[in-house]
Amino acid sequence: MAQPADLGAGHRRSAGRYRPTRPARGNRIEVVELPEPADFGRRGKEFLGCYVNYYVANGAVVMPRFGDPKADSRAAAILREQYPGRKVVQVPVDHIGEGGGGIHCSTQQLPTADRRSPDPAQSR
Repeated sequence: MAQPADLGAGHRRSAGRYRPTRPARGNRIEVVELPEPADFGRRGKEFLGCYVNYYVANGAVVMPRFGDPKADSRAAAILREQYPGRKVVQVPVDHIGEGGGGIHCSTQQLPTADRRSPDPAQSR
């Protein structure tokens, strides 16, 4: 897993690749950079400290809070600018982040069980 210093360099390289890109309609892609939390306490080596892993809902943006007051506040302000009219809500993500994930990862759909499959409990 990349260390925080490596992530910053990787993000800058990625942003540099997207800035000159033009989608089908010819408009440039706007790259909006979010800060990285610098002070989020003691965490495991798999902890993901990244504000980009947020979720956009009807009327709201749910984003992580890492406990770095300066970075948490700045990231929330940037998302308020990007999503006018939506309430930006920060939530602690300590347990999710320990597994290397974030809010957006946790909101992904899970397929329903195939109803045609036999129930394993009934096959005994």
